[in-house]
Amino acid sequence: MSETVQVLPLPKVFPIWEHPGLSRYPETIRVSFSDGKTVLYHIDVEMPHPCFEAAMKNISNMKK
Repeated sequence: MSETVQVLPLPKVFPIWEHPGLSRYPETIRVSFSDGKTVLYHIDVEMPHPCFEAAMKNISNMKK
């Protein structure tokens, strides 16, 4: 049975803003690890459910 050895991230993280000034948090961060590898992590943005979008469209199309 093989054992998995966990690699520790280095404390310095490099933030990447794809749209500077428009977002509070970076969309991507680059993390270096103790074994020399680098990994990019992307923010998970929650999108509204399609039913919500359809309901909002129906409400906006209602006549007053």
